[in-house]
Amino acid sequence: MRHLARVAGGAAVLLAAATPRAQEPEPAAEEPAAAVASPGDAQAGGVEAAAEPEGAAAPAARASAPAREPRPREAPAPASGDLLAPGFRERVRVALGPLEIAPIALLALQTAPYVGDDALSQAGDSAEQPGFRLRRVRAGLRGDVAGLVRFAISTELAGDDEGTARIHEAWAGVTAARALEVIAGARTVPFSRSAMTGAGDGALAERPLAVRAIAPFTQVGIQAEGHFQDRAFSCHAGVYNAFQRSDQFYAGPSESLAPLGNRFEGIAVAGRVATEPRGPLGRTLQDVARSPFRLGVGADGFFSDGGARTLYGASADVLVHAAGLHALGEVLWTGASPKAVPTQPIAQITSVSSLALVFEAGYMLIARKLGVSGRVEWIDPNLDIDDEGDNLVLTGGASYHAYDDLVKAQLEYTHREELGGLSLSNDVLLLQLQLSL
Repeated sequence: MRHLARVAGGAAVLLAAATPRAQEPEPAAEEPAAAVASPGDAQAGGVEAAAEPEGAAAPAARASAPAREPRPREAPAPASGDLLAPGFRERVRVALGPLEIAPIALLALQTAPYVGDDALSQAGDSAEQPGFRLRRVRAGLRGDVAGLVRFAISTELAGDDEGTARIHEAWAGVTAARALEVIAGARTVPFSRSAMTGAGDGALAERPLAVRAIAPFTQVGIQAEGHFQDRAFSCHAGVYNAFQRSDQFYAGPSESLAPLGNRFEGIAVAGRVATEPRGPLGRTLQDVARSPFRLGVGADGFFSDGGARTLYGASADVLVHAAGLHALGEVLWTGASPKAVPTQPIAQITSVSSLALVFEAGYMLIARKLGVSGRVEWIDPNLDIDDEGDNLVLTGGASYHAYDDLVKAQLEYTHREELGGLSLSNDVLLLQLQLSL
């Protein structure tokens, strides 16, 4: 009996060991500590979203948490193997501890198969003779430190015939409050939507002629800007060295980077208010993604008390995006009064007021791929005189986009009609090939 009992006990033990323990719950997997990042997380940190268009809020500092929420405007992660999916430009960013940096690159090559005999670069024409032109060559870096300090430094290598390198922008901004930033250095003055839009982000190869003739573009100074409720309201205000401009209206203001300081005395101030009540419009004038209805409205002005001239100006603009359609309207006004004793030689002897109207519209035939655009400008450089400077400028063209605007080809034709004086042959057919990052 004792032998049978031992055999029965052994069989029971073997049966219990062979039976699955389905009734007992498996122990929960231990979650990794929030402060420890996996190798995949570290790699993802090397391609974070790049800075938004100039003026956008900087990304917030990373927080150590088990589930990190995406940044408000962070581009979606690409599908596996699709590194150039839409939005990749906003993800190109390298993280070095609290420092995040992204490249700045803009290369634009233009060729003009046809140019009118009277075309002149000083008059704002894109070319003087058929041939090639290296329109823009820019390189630099932008970034932020822990979401508290933003900066950008870039150079322009195609600034003149000699290809002499010069500073295009060099600024740093400190976040003073959640939506307010103070910025110092060389940066675009907040005047005219077209002027504030990146050179590579327009629907056509060149900005409107009126904007190039009136807007002060990059100047040295200090400015503050704020963006509230996802750009439902934005404001800019700045103080700069006094602006300088050429006696030739279409040559436009000088972009002074003040390497020797404020040599010709005087101070300029500028300000802008804007609203995008239905959400941010994005960095481009075209509605490349064929988005829902968006609206942007802005108004701005400047006053410059320079040593040779007193300059003043104002502009207002409206931009609409809707299902691939974009429509832009701008009105620009400026005035210039010579000083009794100018600090540098000028030919101007009396006050001059100038006025310009710009309307542009276009449609993306294929989202993110193919678009067509047209623009009409009416320009009067001197409201007191009727001459060949009074222009009606008509531009129409098409653009092909590849790899989320990394590469873009634009073909356009510009016709200038002189409304007074002599009629000039200054039409231009232009093809531009661009790389932008």
